[in-house]
Amino acid sequence: MLLFVLLIIAGHVKSQNITVRASVRGNDPTLPVVGLMVVNKTTGLGFVSTEDQLFSIQADKSDTIMVTASGYSVKKLCFKDSAMRDTFFVNVLLEKPFVSLKPVTIIPPRELEVIQKDIDKLGYKKEDYMVSGIDVLQSPITFLYQSFSRRERNKRVIAQKINDDNRRKLLKELFRKYVDNDIMNLDESQFDDFIDYINVSDEFLKNSSQYDFIMYVKRKYEMYKNIKPPSGEKD
Repeated sequence: MLLFVLLIIAGHVKSQNITVRASVRGNDPTLPVVGLMVVNKTTGLGFVSTEDQLFSIQADKSDTIMVTASGYSVKKLCFKDSAMRDTFFVNVLLEKPFVSLKPVTIIPPRELEVIQKDIDKLGYKKEDYMVSGIDVLQSPITFLYQSFSRRERNKRVIAQKINDDNRRKLLKELFRKYVDNDIMNLDESQFDDFIDYINVSDEFLKNSSQYDFIMYVKRKYEMYKNIKPPSGEKD
């Protein structure tokens, strides 16, 4: 009978639902905590908080809650070994990450807001590289020349390639942050292959929220792991 009671208690602790209420601040008092992001690592669910420095989340007692903000490292919370209670009140101190760069590799740290501004500038329209004001009916020869001449085609190809290169560089910047925050585990040598695999468009990259894009990348990463060998291994 005693064993049965202990098993019930153990099962209750294992699956106990709790509420975590937290106040978040950074270790640098001169900088505000912005872009607060909270993710349940166990379930993959989370949110970007609109309430600066405050959040509340429900989870299983054994779940791991990941808390981060723009420019700060991830702080992990887990109450698995804590005393039994329904609600936990915690103060979370976020710290600036220590950036260690490989020799001859220079990766300037940039905030997510700055990267997002560059993402918003992405986009290529071939019409931007065509002579404007041409009336096709009045000037068909000029229109055809402008549309099909090698010089005009080269302009458009170059402009599109520049935009593609910029998108690739910005995605790599995001992926470095995702790797640092345990969202995915890719070696930098795999970034180009993963970018080709997800084949993300300018429109989706610009219009999705930070959280939605992270969840999209995380799902794609799980699929990518199943079809690609780890770095350094061969098929």
